[in-house]
Amino acid sequence: MQVRLLVCATTILLASAAWAQVCNPVCADQPKECCQVDEGGLLGFECSGKTQPHFVLSDGDELTEVSGQNASFSAAGITVHTEIGNTTFAPFTIGSSEKRVRFTTSNSGECVQVSNLAGFVNPSPIVVQGRALTILKTGAFFCHEPQRDLICFPVKGQVGPPFPNLSCTPDRVEFACGLVS
Repeated sequence: MQVRLLVCATTILLASAAWAQVCNPVCADQPKECCQVDEGGLLGFECSGKTQPHFVLSDGDELTEVSGQNASFSAAGITVHTEIGNTTFAPFTIGSSEKRVRFTTSNSGECVQVSNLAGFVNPSPIVVQGRALTILKTGAFFCHEPQRDLICFPVKGQVGPPFPNLSCTPDRVEFACGLVS
């Protein structure tokens, strides 16, 4: 009986150690979904200080804040199909798009704030790059670049360190983005 108990205890300890090695340390106190592998999506990191770019995406694309510049496109009427992290969003349609550019991107793109997202179902919480995040609909923006379109949402949740090496020193995760197809 003692041998069987020892074998069971050892098995549990080994399984726990294996789980701890697989699980992202950011997720240590989070639900198991936090450690699931996610497929797509980018995180937007706010850069420390007042320097530009103000934000950098996890793929290195830099977002520079601008003012007084008219957008060369409108995102109104676009139906968005996207996946961010471990979640495929239900398709939704952008109802309105600002006429002014919010950011320019280092990939020769422009981003505009969007609202009135018809059919939007908030899938929160989601997991992006091992972080459990809650999507905030207010403040969403759409980026049009020559090679891709992105939809980005402000987030809250696991927004602190650790951070990857980027072209700036990040303060926090500010938003999560997905490619629009």
